[in-house]
Amino acid sequence: MIKNFKNYLIFFVLFTASCSSLNSFKEAYQKFLPNPQTSFYIVQSGDSLWSIALKFNIDQKALIARNNLSKPYVIYPKQKLIIEGVENLDFYVERDSSLQWHHPLNEDFQPSNINDGWMMFKLPRGTPIFSIDSGKVEVAGPDIPGYGNLVMISHSNSYLSLYAHCDEIFVEQGDEVERGAMVAKLGSTESPFPLLKFQLRKNGKPIQSEKINFIF
Repeated sequence: MIKNFKNYLIFFVLFTASCSSLNSFKEAYQKFLPNPQTSFYIVQSGDSLWSIALKFNIDQKALIARNNLSKPYVIYPKQKLIIEGVENLDFYVERDSSLQWHHPLNEDFQPSNINDGWMMFKLPRGTPIFSIDSGKVEVAGPDIPGYGNLVMISHSNSYLSLYAHCDEIFVEQGDEVERGAMVAKLGSTESPFPLLKFQLRKNGKPIQSEKINFIF
């Protein structure tokens, strides 16, 4: 098989050299070889497509498509996933003024910090956390490293809400929840102090906090 490959490579070199300049040959030869610059990620134990997408701030659907994954989209440790060419997520800036979301803390608490679309609320442990709208629970637990106990809820019109570093969680993956339902309590899992780290996304893209219209 190696011999056949060498013969094929020699044929390719001779053919290319006979019909193009040296520069054209170099360009063609580089295209023939694997691209060493392609960026990969090696799947670690405990990783999920959600966790990898959040880690690199990329579109999960684009990650699936780029790697030709098929349902049920199972990945495994030491698997090599292509990251290069996957759409990076920027802030979704359009505001739908007709949408009003239930506040995740049911009070007029202001975030102590805002970073990359994440709203950080530093409040006492055990503070109730509520779903901002009706939807389906996609993640409920320590499934994504770095976010502690995480609740992730998908809503209509491709919206997704995330509630990180929870203490006790009252929902399970697959549950249908109502708007304003208590889903967890504020905690400090994978955080040095009690904290709710909240984010709202549209089509996978984080929404700037000033674009979110909360009501109580």
